[in-house]
Amino acid sequence: MKILLTAFEPFGGDAENASFEAVRLLADAWADDPQPGIELVTGVLPVAFADAGPALAALLDQHAPDAVLSVGEAGGRSAITPERWAANEDDARIPDNAGDQPRGTAIDPAGPERRASGLDADALVSAILQVGLPADASDDAGRFLCNHVAYLVAGLDVPGGFLHVPAVRSHGTATVGAETDPDGAASTSAVTHDGSRLTFDDLALGLAAAVRAIAAGRAHPEPSTSTRETGRVDRASTVIAADAATIYRALLDPVALERWLPPEGATGEIEQLDARAGGGFRLVLRFADPVDPKTTDDSDASLVRFIELVPGRRVVQGVTFESVEPRFAGEMVMRWQLEPVAAGTRVTVSASDVPAGISRADHELGLGSSLANLARYLGGSLPAA
Repeated sequence: MKILLTAFEPFGGDAENASFEAVRLLADAWADDPQPGIELVTGVLPVAFADAGPALAALLDQHAPDAVLSVGEAGGRSAITPERWAANEDDARIPDNAGDQPRGTAIDPAGPERRASGLDADALVSAILQVGLPADASDDAGRFLCNHVAYLVAGLDVPGGFLHVPAVRSHGTATVGAETDPDGAASTSAVTHDGSRLTFDDLALGLAAAVRAIAAGRAHPEPSTSTRETGRVDRASTVIAADAATIYRALLDPVALERWLPPEGATGEIEQLDARAGGGFRLVLRFADPVDPKTTDDSDASLVRFIELVPGRRVVQGVTFESVEPRFAGEMVMRWQLEPVAAGTRVTVSASDVPAGISRADHELGLGSSLANLARYLGGSLPAA
C-alpha cells in the first residue's frame, strides 16, 4: 500500500515547523528500515492559500497514493490530534507566507459546508496512544491552511485525513501556530499532560503508528446505516478559573456531579459511580417542566461508561439513554477536554453519535448550562443543597 504523508513548510518568522520535522524524521527512518507492504512517500506543502491545493494535486499526480495523511502543527495543543472533519471556509487571523489573508471565503463554492475525514480519527488516536504518546480526536481544524488542506484531502477519491501535531521546537517555543487555537498558549505545545517534553522524534513515532494503522485498514471508516447526521458534533466550551486537576475531580465525584451536571430546570441523581476506565454510573435527570423526556414523563435516565480517563486532561464517556423510542437509541460519545490557559482552564465538552431525537440547539444549550453550573460550583457560588 502506498501512503502519501504531507507536511507544511516553516511559517512566518519560525525556522521550524513541527509537521515538517516529524515527517522528515519518519521518512528517513522508513528509508533505513522499510516496513513490509507499506510504501511511504512524502511531500511538503507551502503555507499559502493559493498554492497549497495545486502543490497537493501535483503530489497526488506524481505518486498516485492509495491513502493520504496530511500533517500540520497547532500551537496550544499538547496532544497529537487527528481531525474528524474540515469546514468549507478560509478565515485567516493573520496573512500566510505569501501575504494572502482570506476572510470568510469558501474553499469550494460548490462544495458541502463541511467534509468528514476519510480516515477514522478515533482509530488513529488509538494507534498513537498505544505507542505511549498523548492523542485525542479533534472536532475543529481551525480556518487557516491546515483546515484548507484537510477539506481538500477529505474530498479525495482515496481515503484521506488530516492530523495536527503540537508546535514543538528544538529550541524555545513557537511564535506562530495559534491559527488553529487562537486562545492556546504556545508554551503548552511542547509539554504533554504528564509534564514531559515532546520531541520531533516523539511526533515521528506517533505518525509511524498512524501510518501503520492506515495500512492495516484499521483507520478506514466503517460503512454506516445510521440515521444520525454524519459529522455532527454538539459542543460547548468555557474558561473556568480553576486548575485542571480540580476540574477533573469534579467530573468524577458523585456529589459534585449531582450539583453541577443537571442543566437549568433539572435536578440529578448519580447512582453507583465507579471512577475507572470501564466503570461508570447511572444518571437520572428530573425536570420541573419536562419537554420531550426520554425515560418517564418527567425524567431522562442514562447509563454512562468511562471509555478513557486521563487525569487532569480528559474524560471520555459513552452514554446510552434508557428509552423505548428508537430515536433515542444507541451510544453517544461525550468528551470532556481540559486545556490550561492564562485565565485557568478551558473546558470543552463535545458529543458525537448523538441520537437523532435530540435537537442540536437544545443539546448545546444544555451542555452550556452544565458548564456554567460547573464554573459556579467550583467558585462556591451554587446555592446550598
